[in-house]
This record gives sequence, C-alpha cells and structure tokens, in this order.
Amino acid sequence: MTTTTQKLTFEAYLVYSDGTDTRYELVDGELVPMSLGTGKHGIIIEFLYDQFRDQIKRRELPWTAKQMTVGVRSPRGRRWDTSRIPDVTVLPLVQWEAMENREAVIDFNEPPPLLVVEVVSPIHQNR
Repeated sequence: MTTTTQKLTFEAYLVYSDGTDTRYELVDGELVPMSLGTGKHGIIIEFLYDQFRDQIKRRELPWTAKQMTVGVRSPRGRRWDTSRIPDVTVLPLVQWEAMENREAVIDFNEPPPLLVVEVVSPIHQNR
C-alpha cells in the first residue's frame, strides 16, 4: 500500500491549523512538526538570544532578536514552498514591526534577516 502526502502551498501553510498547539515548519510542501529539543539545546539558544539582545541594546542598534517566533521562507530544490522557524533570528526592528498584523514570516521577496541561528544537536542512538 502506498501512502501519498498532500503537498501544501506556502499560502495554505500560513492558514493551516490542526486544532492543536503543535508548531510546524513547511519543508518542500510537507508539514514537519517541531520538536522541543533537549535542555542543553534550550540553554544554548537562550544564551545566544540573550547575548544578541544585550549587544543590540548596548550598541543602540535598530534591530531586534526573536527566539523561535519568526519564520523564514526559503527555496528547496526548484520549489519555494519551505518555511523554517529558526532558533534565533536577528532582523531590523522596522521589519519586525511590519509583521504586527500578519504572519511573522519573512518571505523571499522581502529583505533577508540579518542573522539566522539554528542550533543543531548530535543524534544519539540507543544501543
């Protein structure tokens, strides 16, 4: 038996809801649930986020840092139906403010974020 997964467009992804609190990324048209990661993963993200916020404030830069709240649409192969939610995103404050009344996703026709951080963890196998 073959199972096919219906591909979503980027527009359908933006309005998708399955009635749960599950956050999804869109990867080549398919919904991928976001996992929580380990405590160590969270500690690293929080440390980086705090460092970016402190430097932005100290240097009085017109930027902001956001922790897992901004999607970034990106190409995948020949299609533009991928949107990731990075662990930390640094972007101009005006760009963040422009998302006030819409989905917090940076589309590929908009200026890219200043910095995107994705903390990766090694995969452990149970032996």
